Formats: sequence, structure tokens, C-alpha cells
Amino acid sequence: MRLTIAAAAAATAFVFAAPSYSAEVYKDYVPSKEVYDMNFVHVTPGRLADYLDGLKLTWLSSCELQKKYGAAIDCVIYASSTMANRDFNLILVMKRPSAAMSDPDEKRYNAITTELHKQLAEDKQKKLVQSYEEMRTMFGQQEFRQLTFK
Repeated sequence: MRLTIAAAAAATAFVFAAPSYSAEVYKDYVPSKEVYDMNFVHVTPGRLADYLDGLKLTWLSSCELQKKYGAAIDCVIYASSTMANRDFNLILVMKRPSAAMSDPDEKRYNAITTELHKQLAEDKQKKLVQSYEEMRTMFGQQEFRQLTFK
């Protein structure tokens, strides 16, 4: 019993005696200027190929145009190797040069929208997007920055 109490006291003293450390932004790490816009999606098992066919015509086309107009740097899709799980199983990532590229810009919006309509008839695009509801559930969307330690 005395040994247990002594060990507990020693452990407590060690925790309180250890110097505390708190990473500080710009001193210990630097957040990237680039922003990673991530959409988390649960695709119904067996529907991945159908969903990807649609994304190629809609999301990926939009990404390519956003890259053309400087609003995106890169676009990537990650698929889980365990598609049957109940959580999200697909991540759509758009890397933007900065958070400012998420701000509304009428000129850029109109240019991208015009080119998208040229590539894909509006009625076909609406049909594709409506069919997404049968294939997937949106799990959420978040923006991330890469942290680089010094």
C-alpha cells in the first residue's frame, strides 16, 4: 500500500514538475496560405462508379474551370478502401490558393458558369445532380490548412 501511494505521489510530482509546452503559431508552426476545401460524402455501396461518372461531368469539370480562373490549384478525390462503412467513404478536395478565393466574385462566377453550360447542357446537369440524392449522402464540409512545423 505504501509503495502504491509513493508511486502515485511520484507520478503526480513528475507531471507538475515537467515543463509545460504549448505550440505557438509562427514560432513553432506555420499554417499554409492555401486552403483545402473538403467535402465528406457517403456513397451508397455499389453506386461508386455511377457517382464518379457524374462527378467527372460536374464537380471535376467545375474544378478544372476554377483552376483556369485561379480559384483552385488542384482537385482530388479520395475513396475509402472500406466503402461499406456507415461513415463517409469519399472525400472531394479542392485546394485553393487562399481563403479569399472562396469569397464571392461575380465576374469569375459568370465566366465559370458560362463555360460549364457550354460543356454540359443545363437540363442534363440538373438531372445528374438530382440523381446524386439516390447515390450519396453529404456528410459534411470543412476547410483545412496545412500546418508545417519549424
